[in-house]
Parts: sequence; structure tokens; C-alpha cells
Amino acid sequence: MNYKLDVREKIALYLGILACIMTVALAVYIPVGPRKWYAQSQRDLASLQEQLQLQQLFYLDEVERLNKQKVLMEKLENRPGGFSLFTYVDNLLNSTGLRTGAQLEEYKPRDISPRQPMVQLRLQSVSFEQLVDFLHQVYGENNLIALYKLDYLRPSPTEKGLDCEITFVTLTLH
Repeated sequence: MNYKLDVREKIALYLGILACIMTVALAVYIPVGPRKWYAQSQRDLASLQEQLQLQQLFYLDEVERLNKQKVLMEKLENRPGGFSLFTYVDNLLNSTGLRTGAQLEEYKPRDISPRQPMVQLRLQSVSFEQLVDFLHQVYGENNLIALYKLDYLRPSPTEKGLDCEITFVTLTLH
């Protein structure tokens, strides 16, 4: 078969072949190039959205923590000036009548900040009701006092009440 094509038909044939080659080239190039980059961009966007959500959760946690800290700082600021944990606990011991069987001393571990004063209280032969009433009074006045540790709570050797050793801690602003 011998086809004789004029110039116009040859140009159309060459352009058709060129169009087919370009179509095949694009069909190969698009999945390898732009399609691949598009898919990677989608994965990156999803990852960044997850990171954004995580950071938003961290932000909300931090806001909640700061609000709680703000409440604690307000309690500290509302406390009487020159507040002394030792004096406060000593006055409570006197007002509750537990002074006779109590030993109160400042407690200073090596790794605690000076802004966290502590007192150690040893009570001997105290009734359970007296101990509970004393603890209610310690915590009842919003002075931001916490139980740091309870070394022991056991029956008294005289079998008249309980013996205990409690360490209280608080915070100071200065």
C-alpha cells in the first residue's frame, strides 16, 4: 500500500502523531509528577490538621491550668499579711485543746523551696474526733494549706487515743 499524501495531509498526520505522543507523555507524567505532589500535599495537610488539633488541646489544657493557678494565687493574696504556717498551726492547737500532747516544729527538707514553709506536728493520745476536728479547722479557712505527708497514724501505746505525725505545707508569695 502506497499512500500518496499531499503536504496538508502530511502536516495533519504529523500533528496527530505528535498529539498522541504528547497524550501518552502526559499520561505517564501526571501520575509521576503533579498527581504524586498533590497526594503528598493532601497527606501533609492532614498531618498538619492533626498537629493543629493537638496544639489546640494543649492550649486549652494550659488555659485551664492557668485558671486553676489564678484561683490559688487569689487565695494566697486574700490570706492575712505576714501569714506564718507555724503560728497558724500553733494557734489551732491552742484553740482546740491539743497543745498538751503535741510537738510542733518547722520542717525543712533539703530540696524544698523557701517559698514552701512546712511544719511537722506530732500528736500523742489524741482521740479520732479531736484529730478530725483539728484537720477540719486547718482546711476550713481557705489558707491554702496541704498535707505534705502523714508519717504514721497508729494507736497510742497507752491505748488512750491515737499517735500521729503529720507534715503540713503551704505557699508564700514572697
